[in-house]
Amino acid sequence: MATIQGGPVYTKAWLQSSGMKLGTLVTIDHPAIVEIACLAGFDWLWIDGEHGRFNEASAATACAVAAGGPPTFVRLPDRSATAIKRFLDTGCDGIILPQVSSASEVDEIARAALYPPRGERSVGIARAQGYGDRFAECLQTQNYAIVVQIENVAGVRNAGAIAAHAAVDAVMIGPYDMSGSLGALGKIESSQVVESIAAVLATCKQVGKPCGIFAATAEKARTYAKEGFDLIAVGMDCGILLGGYKTILESLH
Repeated sequence: MATIQGGPVYTKAWLQSSGMKLGTLVTIDHPAIVEIACLAGFDWLWIDGEHGRFNEASAATACAVAAGGPPTFVRLPDRSATAIKRFLDTGCDGIILPQVSSASEVDEIARAALYPPRGERSVGIARAQGYGDRFAECLQTQNYAIVVQIENVAGVRNAGAIAAHAAVDAVMIGPYDMSGSLGALGKIESSQVVESIAAVLATCKQVGKPCGIFAATAEKARTYAKEGFDLIAVGMDCGILLGGYKTILESLH
C-alpha cells in the first residue's frame, strides 16, 4: 500500500494530494534496481511490463521490494483482461494502460479491472489480497489506481471523455509515441506534439484528474513541472546507468 511519511494512505487519495510527484521508469527486471530507485528517494516508481522485462512474477517482486516506500505503478504489456487481472494481483498500487484512445476502451478496462458490481474482475487470492489476509479489505476498497496513457492522435481527440471517465484515476501522456502518431517520430519539441500535450494537460485540469508525463532528462522534467504536471517520470534505469558510465569514461580521457 502506498505510504506518505510512514503512514498508510489510499492510492487514489495520494494521487489527488497536492504537489508534483517525481518518479522514474524501471525497465531492468532486477530487485536491486528497484531497491536503488527507492533509496534514491523518488515519490513513485513506474515498473515497465510493456517495453521493460517485467512479467507478473517479477512485477510482484518489485512491488514487494518497494513495499512501505514509494507507490508502484505497473505498465501492462497490453490492455487484455488477462493482463489486467494478473498484474493487479501483483499487489501494485496502480496499473498503467498503454495506447488508450477512447472512452469505450476505458469501459473495457473498467470491466476487467474492477470487482462487481462496478466491473467483472474475477476473485482470486495472491499478493494483492495479502495471500488471503486482506481479502475482504481488497474486495471492499478496490484501492488500486487505474492510469491510462494517451499517446496517439485519437487519444488526444477523445481526451475529454477519457479523462472524465469515472474509472480513470489519472492520465499519463506518452510524448514519444504521440510524436510518431503525429508524423514527427522522436520530435517531441515539434509544435504539433507540444500543442497536443498542452491540450491533454488542460483537459485533465478541467475535469480534475491528475496528469503525468515521461521526461527523458531532468531539464525536460523541470519544464513539465513549470507547466503544471502532477506526475513526472524522469529518466529510465538503463539510460541513467549508461549515462553514468559514459560520464566516468569521458572524465578520464
